[in-house]
Amino acid sequence: MKILVLGVGPGAAEYVLPRVRELALTCQVLIGGRRNLELFPDFGGEKKEIGRDIPELLTFMEKRLREGRRQGVLVSGDPGLFSLLPLLRRSFPPELLEVVPGISSLQYLFARIGIPWHDAAVISMHGRKVEELPRIVRDNAVVGIFTGGEDAPARICSLLLQEGIKDRKVYVGENLSYENEKIQCGSVENTCGLRAGKLNVMVIIDEKRC
Repeated sequence: MKILVLGVGPGAAEYVLPRVRELALTCQVLIGGRRNLELFPDFGGEKKEIGRDIPELLTFMEKRLREGRRQGVLVSGDPGLFSLLPLLRRSFPPELLEVVPGISSLQYLFARIGIPWHDAAVISMHGRKVEELPRIVRDNAVVGIFTGGEDAPARICSLLLQEGIKDRKVYVGENLSYENEKIQCGSVENTCGLRAGKLNVMVIIDEKRC
């Protein structure tokens, strides 16, 4: 009995890959954040919303596993990029996990701005010390960032300015794939005053090295 780890894309229903939707509907239990669960209104099985209590979630999953119930864990974007996958691999035998890729919000943003990202440094500010960022930006021509909230773009660019990093182009993508999607481009200095929506990611480019 597998635990399916399903990447549901950047947010909008049309970016859920057909294979992910097909497999999700074969499950008896779907686990995920509220927005991810809402992507499957036609699912008739048990739903479990992920909260802050991770031990409780793992206990829930272990019980359903003992009951022989097929579970699908819905993760935003792609499971291989800053998702629950590492936690699941530590908590369950890896051979019980079947991972199905999705489109990450950062991948989506790179596509929308038409910039390749095969050599980009990709980081997440969730749980990371922001002081590490200037070195990463200096060392890499292209940096993709999973940010940490609505003030993150301004906070990140203010830190870069403090460290003397000015000559970069900054893209901020908000509510990507939704009807109210917004993608803004500006300098490090201009982005210091940006108040972005809560769902955002960033790309920082050194055009001299691209």
